[in-house]
Amino acid sequence: MTCFDDLSIDVLLEIFNYLSFTELFHAFFGLQKRLDNAIRNYPGVVNLSKVINHQGLKHFSFQYRSLKLSGVDIHAFQMNYSHWNLTSLRNVTFIKMNLLTLHSFIEILPMQQFESIIIGRFTWKYYPIDLYRQIWSIIMNSINGNRLRYLHLPYHIRYWNIEKLSNDFLALRHATLEYISVSQMLAFMSHTPNLRRFKACLAAPHKDLFRYTIILSTLKHLILNLHDEWSFEEIQQLLTVCPYLKQLILKLEGHKETKIVFEPTTWQTLIEDKLPYLIFLRLQLNYIIRSSDTERSNSQEKFNHAEYWLQRQPHFQVIISEIHREVL
Repeated sequence: MTCFDDLSIDVLLEIFNYLSFTELFHAFFGLQKRLDNAIRNYPGVVNLSKVINHQGLKHFSFQYRSLKLSGVDIHAFQMNYSHWNLTSLRNVTFIKMNLLTLHSFIEILPMQQFESIIIGRFTWKYYPIDLYRQIWSIIMNSINGNRLRYLHLPYHIRYWNIEKLSNDFLALRHATLEYISVSQMLAFMSHTPNLRRFKACLAAPHKDLFRYTIILSTLKHLILNLHDEWSFEEIQQLLTVCPYLKQLILKLEGHKETKIVFEPTTWQTLIEDKLPYLIFLRLQLNYIIRSSDTERSNSQEKFNHAEYWLQRQPHFQVIISEIHREVL
């Protein structure tokens, strides 16, 4: 019979992979020297707000692969981080904090070595737009573009002056920008030539759409939520950025003045001409019906019965929802 003490270090490390750092620390640390050494050298995933014994973190040196930090953790982090071994730290997630708290973390953390950065939505607090721009520039220019592979930025990224971005993100493969303008998105993409997955919520205006000539040959997966009004010409121009796209999830709205957006042949032509490699499509179209409109939409039926779309189900799906909106 094999006892726990007989397990090799390699087997112990495999067991550690199934535990959070909090579970690992409280279950095994302090039992025996061999386990303590293994835990100290194991690059753990730490959610600081769930660590009960902060004194244990302060008195012993541990390696960390990933940190999850919230606004309430700033005091514990400032007290303990100097005792931590952050050489293996590759991923960081920030949640439930305001702009200045985020800045305090950024000033301390080794931003240059991160492969993944996730910044969740801020807790509500008003700051001048210039301060947002200043701190976003500090954050983005502190990132090592040859190492970062995953980036998720929140709603307030819309205040970022991307024109001041000084480095390219050559290693970036996956990016989510929660709410940005078209010009911000295109300027960002001009610095990410190897991007493979992109998700964003786009706001007007769209005047810069025709100013950029960008082709992202590696971009294969795209999720876009288009706010405000878009003409079909603008949508078509937007998608010319990614001619090798394989998967597209697109949400937008229109009304009777933009009826072409709800025509099956319009989208068929766009796909055949601009997106020949597309194999998966989810198209969510919201048809806005104003109180003054008398004509009803039958666009869903057109898609349901068109041969092109029938042949491509279930991989291509189009859902059209009617939304009633009062005229102000």
